[in-house]
Amino acid sequence: MADLDSLIQMVETNYAGFPIIMQKGYGNDYQTMRTDISSRLSEGSIGIQQAVCEYCYWFFSKFDGHVYVDHPLFLKSYFPKCHIRYAELFEYNPKPVSSKVNDDTWLIRVPSCQGQDPTFQWFTDAVKQYQISGCDNLIIDVRGNPGGSDAMWDPIVPLLFDHKPTSPEYTLFRNTPKNLTFYQRILDEYSDDEIAKLLIENCSRSSDEMVKIEEDSDDADFPISSLPKKAAIVIDKSTGSSAESLVRFAKMYCDTARTKIYGKENTWGAQYSGNIIGTPLPNSQIWVYYPTCVSSLFLSDDSNGSSGLSPDVRINLPYPKTLTDNCDEWILWIANQLK
Repeated sequence: MADLDSLIQMVETNYAGFPIIMQKGYGNDYQTMRTDISSRLSEGSIGIQQAVCEYCYWFFSKFDGHVYVDHPLFLKSYFPKCHIRYAELFEYNPKPVSSKVNDDTWLIRVPSCQGQDPTFQWFTDAVKQYQISGCDNLIIDVRGNPGGSDAMWDPIVPLLFDHKPTSPEYTLFRNTPKNLTFYQRILDEYSDDEIAKLLIENCSRSSDEMVKIEEDSDDADFPISSLPKKAAIVIDKSTGSSAESLVRFAKMYCDTARTKIYGKENTWGAQYSGNIIGTPLPNSQIWVYYPTCVSSLFLSDDSNGSSGLSPDVRINLPYPKTLTDNCDEWILWIANQLK
């Protein structure tokens, strides 16, 4: 019971999406869920693992794929309720790829934004390879990419963006001592971390619970790149977080006549939050994760975020036989569509 109380206090006090979810009118549903879990835990009909998983899954399934539990029970019993185990359907192990598909189209497959496999430099080099390849069209494949850092996309943004955003966006940080302490530790270790620096500077000037992070203005004009002539971003249900950022950016800044999103399913459902903190519960040591920031779009999004981002083109083909470091059947089909 102490761990459940600690979890509830942590989420209600620090999770950036919580006050917005309450403002949207889900307070009664939340209280019913919380009371039910607490009652069953106190009477012994469920254990602390199930209680934590059910509590976090309420947020995970309805609002935000960034609220989750790093525990086998959550991964085996709760996660699959919202997600597809592609590895059980076909050989699914996406690897980095930068190669020509045909004379017109170049493929860059990016299965992670963590910066290790591939590295940020690898992606920068892959974009350069495309630019000198002689190919008009570009496919960026982010199937299986669970996210990492939005900085991965810096080299491709100038090539894709072709108009100002259709939905202006800003980031809101939940200004609490726990969240600030986390970012102060980051700044102490990495003095050039701009996100942490902005958070701390803005919060020092404000007593508001939700503080806007000042970002670069979207009013500036930018040149439209001649390449790619046509672009495709390939997604699946395992495309999450920073990988979803690329999809969201494309929907906001790119004309669909030039850049389209292709996929069979929507993305993960973690597109409107970020900057995650992980904390172990005091007794069970179960690790729970929550985001400290949310997009302003979370305020008005009718789907509440969990349904993910939809493709512009639904792929009705069967799943490919193999997805590793190859040009699979979907890529070949999309390349033909771009022609």
